[in-house]
Amino acid sequence: MSKTVLIIGSETLLGRKLIEVYLNSAYKVIAPVMTTRETLKGSDRTNLMIVPWNRSSLVSAKTVMREVVRNLQTLDTAIVVNPELSEGASLEDLETEQIDDALYSYCNGTLYLIKEILNCYSSQGKGTIAFAETEKGLGKENFLPSLIRGAFHNMAEALLLSGNDSTIRCGFTSRLTEMEDYAQFIKGILESEEEKIRGEWLLYSDRKNLFQSLPVIKRK
Repeated sequence: MSKTVLIIGSETLLGRKLIEVYLNSAYKVIAPVMTTRETLKGSDRTNLMIVPWNRSSLVSAKTVMREVVRNLQTLDTAIVVNPELSEGASLEDLETEQIDDALYSYCNGTLYLIKEILNCYSSQGKGTIAFAETEKGLGKENFLPSLIRGAFHNMAEALLLSGNDSTIRCGFTSRLTEMEDYAQFIKGILESEEEKIRGEWLLYSDRKNLFQSLPVIKRK
């Protein structure tokens, strides 16, 4: 039976690479998309399930997971990718509605779906959830991308530290921009099912690390 993976972040380069990597490995891939007009390369693949997702709706998050369970019965892995916002305005130039929309969609909305994933894992008695970010340099005026990136990291950190024995939780970070190798690294680490990754951040700096000791980042 094929394993299943849900990838949040199909609008990002890393998210698209993860989808491609898992599809090519015969996984059943679920990709929640923020609009029915969003298209994914290889969307005609029989092992790719695209589910419309309204980030600002709790009901939509529940619908996504209901469709996953209805069509695939189980979920093995979920990978949450940090969104890549391009808004470059400084705080004083932003409308309050822009700030509210960004926080509600990319913080609240993501948490809604994560909560449903963890509820699914609780029912199954097992499951893996991973968080993936890229540490890109930001200009001094890139307020919203910095805000959302910081919120994503701290949300992931809180979830890693609050894990339990029924789920495997870990995070990935990288300063490199080679997304295909980064995606392969994430997949390889998760497939290893190494107990030492539980609750940890892992640094991708070079593909060879996958075949060496686990690159766990020590917490301060």
